Amino acid sequence: MDNKKTAILVVDMLNDFITGKLKCDRGAAIVPQTAKLLDAARKNGVKVIFCNDAHIKGADHELKLWGEHAIAGTHGAQVIPQLGLCSDDYVVPKRRYSGFFHTDLDLLLKELDIDTVIMTGLHTHMCVRHTAADAYCLGYGIIAAKDATDAFTQEDRDIGLKYLKDIYGAEIYTVDELTAMFTDGK
Repeated sequence: MDNKKTAILVVDMLNDFITGKLKCDRGAAIVPQTAKLLDAARKNGVKVIFCNDAHIKGADHELKLWGEHAIAGTHGAQVIPQLGLCSDDYVVPKRRYSGFFHTDLDLLLKELDIDTVIMTGLHTHMCVRHTAADAYCLGYGIIAAKDATDAFTQEDRDIGLKYLKDIYGAEIYTVDELTAMFTDGK
């Protein structure tokens, strides 16, 4: 892995998904491993990009299915404090499942000369999966951090990871394996 050409995409690790309107206990369980991964990434020159729901109240199509959540500018749409959003991190607001759909994520990755993305966050079978789908279609290599992604159920998590591996050729590693790779990839 070339650290300078790799970015971690942190999907929807927001207050509304961890403690708020769409609370996911399994999401809270991945916070320590996600924080560990982000800390190692930052120390080793791997870019960190938060892909965050930032919905428009009363307008976004997704709200019809999931109810009001992560409304732009609210506490619920903020990155959880445990992940320590840093000044060198990037934030890409999104209004649909995918971090790429009608956002500038692809442009940002190209400007940073990134060719591989590491998927983390919620939900492995929805937002992580749709972001990975677009990454694959745009030609990025995909890695998933299996202990830094999750979903409402173990089944949804497992289905999501299997899909990423089988359909997009994603490599699946633990946070410990990835942090060791960061040290080797300097």
